[in-house]
Amino acid sequence: MRIGIITDIHENVKMLQRALGIASMNKCDELVCLGDITGFDKRFYHYNYTRSASGCIKLIRENFRWIVAGNHDLFSAGRIPSWTDGFQFPDGWFGMIPADRKLKAAGKVWCYDGDAETDMGEYEIAFLGSLPEFIITAVPGISCLFSHYLFPDLTGSTTRYAVRGRHLNDHWNFMDTNEVHYSFSGHTHSHFTGFAYRNTGSFFRAFHNLPNDSFRLGKEKTIITLPPLSGEKGRTGFSVFDSELKQLSVIHFVQAD
Repeated sequence: MRIGIITDIHENVKMLQRALGIASMNKCDELVCLGDITGFDKRFYHYNYTRSASGCIKLIRENFRWIVAGNHDLFSAGRIPSWTDGFQFPDGWFGMIPADRKLKAAGKVWCYDGDAETDMGEYEIAFLGSLPEFIITAVPGISCLFSHYLFPDLTGSTTRYAVRGRHLNDHWNFMDTNEVHYSFSGHTHSHFTGFAYRNTGSFFRAFHNLPNDSFRLGKEKTIITLPPLSGEKGRTGFSVFDSELKQLSVIHFVQAD
Protein backbone atom coordinates (compact mmCIF):
# COMPACT_ATOMS: atom_id res chain seq x y z
CA MET A 1 0.00 0.00 0.00
CA ARG A 2 1.21 3.50 -0.85
CA ILE A 3 0.14 6.12 1.69
CA GLY A 4 0.48 9.86 1.13
CA ILE A 5 1.14 11.78 4.35
CA ILE A 6 0.61 15.52 4.74
CA THR A 7 1.12 17.61 7.86
CA ASP A 8 0.96 21.29 8.84
CA ILE A 9 -1.14 22.70 6.00
CA HIS A 10 -1.95 25.98 7.77
CA GLU A 11 -4.75 27.00 5.39
CA ASN A 12 -2.48 26.85 2.32
CA VAL A 13 -5.06 25.57 -0.15
CA LYS A 14 -2.79 26.00 -3.19
CA MET A 15 -0.09 23.80 -1.71
CA LEU A 16 -2.68 21.24 -0.65
CA GLN A 17 -4.05 21.10 -4.20
CA ARG A 18 -0.52 20.62 -5.48
CA ALA A 19 0.15 17.84 -2.97
CA LEU A 20 -3.04 16.06 -4.02
CA GLY A 21 -1.85 16.16 -7.61
CA ILE A 22 1.49 14.67 -6.55
CA ALA A 23 -0.34 11.98 -4.57
CA SER A 24 -2.24 11.01 -7.70
CA MET A 25 0.94 10.94 -9.79
CA ASN A 26 2.57 8.70 -7.17
CA LYS A 27 -0.44 6.35 -7.20
CA CYS A 28 -1.19 6.72 -3.48
CA ASP A 29 -3.86 4.29 -2.27
CA GLU A 30 -4.78 6.32 0.82
CA LEU A 31 -4.00 9.73 2.32
CA VAL A 32 -3.25 10.82 5.90
CA CYS A 33 -3.45 14.32 7.38
CA LEU A 34 -1.40 14.77 10.56
CA GLY A 35 -3.11 17.97 11.66
CA ASP A 36 -2.75 21.74 11.74
CA ILE A 37 -5.12 22.23 8.85
CA THR A 38 -5.73 25.71 10.26
CA GLY A 39 -3.50 28.31 11.87
CA PHE A 40 -2.29 31.06 9.55
CA ASP A 41 0.22 33.12 11.52
CA LYS A 42 0.54 36.43 9.70
CA ARG A 43 4.01 36.96 11.16
CA PHE A 44 5.48 33.96 9.34
CA TYR A 45 3.41 33.08 6.28
CA HIS A 46 2.99 35.10 3.09
CA TYR A 47 0.01 33.61 1.26
CA ASN A 48 -2.70 35.61 3.01
CA TYR A 49 -4.68 36.38 -0.16
CA THR A 50 -4.90 32.76 -1.31
CA ARG A 51 -5.38 30.96 2.00
CA SER A 52 -8.64 29.22 2.87
CA ALA A 53 -9.25 27.05 5.91
CA SER A 54 -12.68 26.04 4.62
CA GLY A 55 -11.22 25.16 1.22
CA CYS A 56 -8.58 22.97 2.86
CA ILE A 57 -11.17 21.22 5.01
CA LYS A 58 -13.32 20.51 1.95
CA LEU A 59 -10.39 18.91 0.12
CA ILE A 60 -9.36 16.91 3.17
CA ARG A 61 -12.87 15.58 3.80
CA GLU A 62 -13.14 14.52 0.16
CA ASN A 63 -9.73 12.89 -0.22
CA PHE A 64 -8.25 11.72 3.10
CA ARG A 65 -8.93 8.45 4.89
CA TRP A 66 -7.16 9.25 8.17
CA ILE A 67 -7.24 12.74 9.75
CA VAL A 68 -6.02 13.78 13.21
CA ALA A 69 -6.16 17.11 15.04
CA GLY A 70 -3.21 19.41 15.54
CA ASN A 71 -2.90 22.11 18.18
CA HIS A 72 -4.10 24.87 15.83
CA ASP A 73 -7.14 22.81 14.86
CA LEU A 74 -8.16 22.36 18.50
CA PHE A 75 -7.78 26.07 19.15
CA SER A 76 -9.87 26.90 16.07
CA ALA A 77 -12.56 24.53 17.34
CA GLY A 78 -12.48 25.86 20.91
CA ARG A 79 -11.55 22.44 22.25
CA ILE A 80 -9.27 21.71 25.22
CA PRO A 81 -6.51 19.16 24.43
CA SER A 82 -6.21 15.95 26.43
CA TRP A 83 -2.68 16.78 27.60
CA THR A 84 -1.90 20.19 29.11
CA ASP A 85 1.40 19.70 30.98
CA GLY A 86 -0.42 20.52 34.21
CA PHE A 87 -1.86 23.76 32.87
CA GLN A 88 -5.44 24.44 33.95
CA PHE A 89 -7.32 26.28 31.22
CA PRO A 90 -9.29 29.13 32.83
CA ASP A 91 -12.90 29.93 31.99
CA GLY A 92 -13.20 32.05 28.88
CA TRP A 93 -9.81 30.94 27.55
CA PHE A 94 -10.82 31.00 23.92
CA GLY A 95 -12.43 34.43 24.17
CA MET A 96 -9.51 36.15 25.90
CA ILE A 97 -7.57 38.91 24.22
CA PRO A 98 -4.09 37.67 23.19
CA ALA A 99 -2.22 39.60 25.90
CA ASP A 100 -4.33 38.10 28.69
CA ARG A 101 -4.08 34.61 27.21
CA LYS A 102 -0.30 34.88 27.01
CA LEU A 103 -0.09 35.99 30.64
CA LYS A 104 -2.25 33.08 31.82
CA ALA A 105 -0.35 30.53 29.71
CA ALA A 106 2.92 31.21 31.56
CA GLY A 107 4.86 29.67 28.69
CA LYS A 108 3.29 26.20 29.11
CA VAL A 109 0.84 26.16 26.19
CA TRP A 110 0.64 27.93 22.85
CA CYS A 111 -1.35 31.16 22.72
CA TYR A 112 -1.92 31.64 18.95
CA ASP A 113 -1.73 35.41 19.27
CA GLY A 114 -0.47 35.69 15.67
CA ASP A 115 -3.21 33.59 14.08
CA ALA A 116 -5.47 35.43 11.64
CA GLU A 117 -9.22 34.93 11.46
CA THR A 118 -10.38 32.09 9.23
CA ASP A 119 -13.15 31.75 6.64
CA MET A 120 -14.67 28.77 8.46
CA GLY A 121 -18.33 28.42 9.30
CA GLU A 122 -20.01 26.32 11.99
CA TYR A 123 -19.83 23.19 9.83
CA GLU A 124 -16.04 23.36 9.44
CA ILE A 125 -15.50 24.24 13.11
CA ALA A 126 -17.60 21.25 14.19
CA PHE A 127 -15.55 19.03 11.89
CA LEU A 128 -12.29 20.14 13.51
CA GLY A 129 -13.79 19.61 16.95
CA SER A 130 -14.68 16.02 16.05
CA LEU A 131 -11.20 14.93 14.97
CA PRO A 132 -9.33 12.30 17.03
CA GLU A 133 -6.01 13.19 18.63
CA PHE A 134 -4.38 10.05 17.22
CA ILE A 135 -5.11 7.06 15.02
CA ILE A 136 -3.57 3.59 15.21
CA THR A 137 -4.19 1.32 12.25
CA ALA A 138 -2.83 -1.91 10.83
CA VAL A 139 -4.52 -1.39 7.45
CA PRO A 140 -1.16 -0.72 5.72
CA GLY A 141 -0.03 -4.24 6.70
CA ILE A 142 2.01 -2.99 9.65
CA SER A 143 0.83 -1.14 12.76
CA CYS A 144 1.18 2.63 12.33
CA LEU A 145 0.48 5.55 14.66
CA PHE A 146 -0.61 8.83 13.09
CA SER A 147 -0.55 11.92 15.33
CA HIS A 148 0.39 15.58 15.15
CA TYR A 149 3.13 15.18 17.76
CA LEU A 150 4.32 12.78 20.46
CA PHE A 151 2.70 11.15 23.50
CA PRO A 152 1.55 12.44 25.90
CA ASP A 153 1.23 15.70 23.94
CA LEU A 154 -0.16 14.07 20.81
CA THR A 155 -1.66 17.32 19.49
CA GLY A 156 1.41 19.48 20.19
CA SER A 157 -0.63 21.86 22.36
CA THR A 158 2.09 22.45 24.96
CA THR A 159 5.37 24.23 24.32
CA ARG A 160 7.42 21.09 25.07
CA TYR A 161 9.62 19.65 22.34
CA ALA A 162 11.54 16.37 22.43
CA VAL A 163 15.20 17.34 22.20
CA ARG A 164 16.88 14.54 24.18
CA GLY A 165 16.53 10.81 23.81
CA ARG A 166 14.95 10.47 27.26
CA HIS A 167 12.15 12.82 26.17
CA LEU A 168 10.88 10.02 23.93
CA ASN A 169 10.44 7.46 26.72
CA ASP A 170 6.70 8.10 27.15
CA HIS A 171 6.14 7.84 23.42
CA TRP A 172 8.08 4.58 23.17
CA ASN A 173 5.99 3.17 26.02
CA PHE A 174 2.82 4.30 24.25
CA MET A 175 3.97 2.54 21.09
CA ASP A 176 4.83 -0.62 23.04
CA THR A 177 1.48 -0.67 24.85
CA ASN A 178 -0.42 -0.28 21.58
CA GLU A 179 1.90 -2.57 19.59
CA VAL A 180 2.83 0.18 17.13
CA HIS A 181 5.75 -0.35 14.76
CA TYR A 182 6.02 3.02 13.01
CA SER A 183 4.98 6.41 14.39
CA PHE A 184 4.44 9.33 11.98
CA SER A 185 4.05 12.91 13.19
CA GLY A 186 4.67 16.52 12.16
CA HIS A 187 4.49 19.73 14.25
CA THR A 188 8.22 20.53 14.37
CA HIS A 189 8.35 22.35 11.01
CA SER A 190 11.83 20.93 10.46
CA HIS A 191 13.21 21.18 6.92
CA PHE A 192 14.35 17.57 7.20
CA THR A 193 12.88 14.21 8.11
CA GLY A 194 13.65 13.13 11.69
CA PHE A 195 14.22 9.56 12.87
CA ALA A 196 14.42 7.95 16.30
CA TYR A 197 15.03 4.20 16.71
CA ARG A 198 13.84 2.02 19.57
CA ASN A 199 17.00 0.00 20.09
CA THR A 200 19.69 2.36 18.83
CA GLY A 201 18.52 5.66 20.26
CA SER A 202 20.74 8.47 21.45
CA PHE A 203 20.53 9.91 24.95
CA PHE A 204 21.73 13.28 23.72
CA ARG A 205 19.59 13.78 20.63
CA ALA A 206 15.98 12.75 20.31
CA PHE A 207 16.00 12.77 16.51
CA HIS A 208 18.54 12.43 13.76
CA ASN A 209 17.47 14.81 11.00
CA LEU A 210 18.45 13.65 7.53
CA PRO A 211 18.33 15.68 4.29
CA ASN A 212 17.73 12.65 2.05
CA ASP A 213 14.57 12.26 -0.01
CA SER A 214 14.20 8.47 0.26
CA PHE A 215 14.60 6.15 3.25
CA ARG A 216 14.29 2.44 4.01
CA LEU A 217 12.64 2.15 7.42
CA GLY A 218 13.66 -1.42 8.20
CA LYS A 219 12.30 -3.76 10.88
CA GLU A 220 13.12 -1.71 13.98
CA LYS A 221 10.45 0.33 15.76
CA THR A 222 10.82 3.89 14.52
CA ILE A 223 9.47 7.37 15.25
CA ILE A 224 9.42 9.58 12.16
CA THR A 225 8.80 13.34 12.11
CA LEU A 226 7.95 14.79 8.72
CA PRO A 227 8.49 18.21 7.07
CA PRO A 228 5.46 20.53 6.88
CA LEU A 229 3.43 21.24 3.78
CA SER A 230 3.60 24.95 4.72
CA GLY A 231 6.71 26.25 6.44
CA GLU A 232 8.00 29.62 7.56
CA LYS A 233 11.02 29.21 5.29
CA GLY A 234 13.14 26.54 3.62
CA ARG A 235 12.01 23.23 2.20
CA THR A 236 8.52 21.91 2.66
CA GLY A 237 7.28 18.48 1.75
CA PHE A 238 4.75 15.81 1.02
CA SER A 239 5.60 12.24 2.02
CA VAL A 240 4.78 8.84 0.53
CA PHE A 241 5.11 5.67 2.62
CA ASP A 242 5.22 2.36 0.75
CA SER A 243 4.24 -0.17 3.42
CA GLU A 244 5.24 -3.17 1.32
CA LEU A 245 8.75 -1.93 0.55
CA LYS A 246 9.05 -0.20 3.97
CA GLN A 247 10.20 2.87 2.08
CA LEU A 248 9.50 6.54 2.83
CA SER A 249 9.89 9.15 0.10
CA VAL A 250 9.74 12.91 0.73
CA ILE A 251 8.90 15.18 -2.18
CA HIS A 252 10.08 18.74 -1.60
CA PHE A 253 8.75 21.82 -3.34
CA VAL A 254 8.81 25.60 -3.14
CA GLN A 255 6.18 27.53 -1.20
CA ALA A 256 3.27 28.98 -3.18
CA ASP A 257 2.40 32.62 -2.48
